[in-house]
Amino acid sequence: MDADKASAELTVIRQLMERPLRYSTMSGASGILAGMAALAGVLADWLISQAFKPAQAVFINALVWAGVFVAAFAAVTILTRLREKRRGMPFWSSVKKRILLTILPPFVAGVGLTAVIVMRWYYGIGPNEWGLIPAVWMAFYGVALWQVGDFSPVELRLLGAAFVLSALPAAMFQFTLPGLPAGTAPYWTLGVTFGGYHIVYGAAVWARHGG
Repeated sequence: MDADKASAELTVIRQLMERPLRYSTMSGASGILAGMAALAGVLADWLISQAFKPAQAVFINALVWAGVFVAAFAAVTILTRLREKRRGMPFWSSVKKRILLTILPPFVAGVGLTAVIVMRWYYGIGPNEWGLIPAVWMAFYGVALWQVGDFSPVELRLLGAAFVLSALPAAMFQFTLPGLPAGTAPYWTLGVTFGGYHIVYGAAVWARHGG
C-alpha cells in the first residue's frame, strides 16, 4: 500500500508540474505563422472564387483550407515541440491527451456543420447559407480555444473568447458588412479573425513568454 500511495503521489506531482510547463512552452511564433497562413488562405479563396464557377470553386477551396489547417497545425506542433525539448519534456503526456480530447468535439462539430451547409447548397436542398461558414468556424474554434485555456497561456483563452464573440455579428451580417462591397464580408471576417487575431495573439505570447 505504501508503494501504491507513493506512486499516486508522484503522479499527482508530475501532473501539477506539467501544467505550468505547458504555460511556458506555447510558441508565439506559431501563432503568427498560423495567422499568415490564414491570410494566404483567404486570398487564395477569393481568387479561386473569382476564377471558377461556384460548383468547381467549392472543392478547390476545400483543399486550400485543408492546406491552411495542415500548415498551421504543423507550425504549432513543431515550434512548441522545440520549446519542450529545450526543457526536457516528453513528446506525449497526459496533458496533451487531455488537450486532444478537449478540442476534438468542437472540431468535429465545426467540420460536420460546414459540410452540411455546403451539401445543402450543392444539391439544392436549402438556401445559400455560405455566409454562415465563417461564423461556424469562429464559434466552434473559439470554444475549443477557451477549453484548452486550462492548459495554456491566458492569452489563448482570451483568443477563444474573441472568436466566440466575433462569431455573433459574423452570423448576423453574413454576406454584407457596412461600407464593404456586397459578398465580401466572409473574406474580411476570416482575414480579420483567423489572420489578424492569430497574429496579435502570437505577438502577445512572444512578448510575455518568448518566441
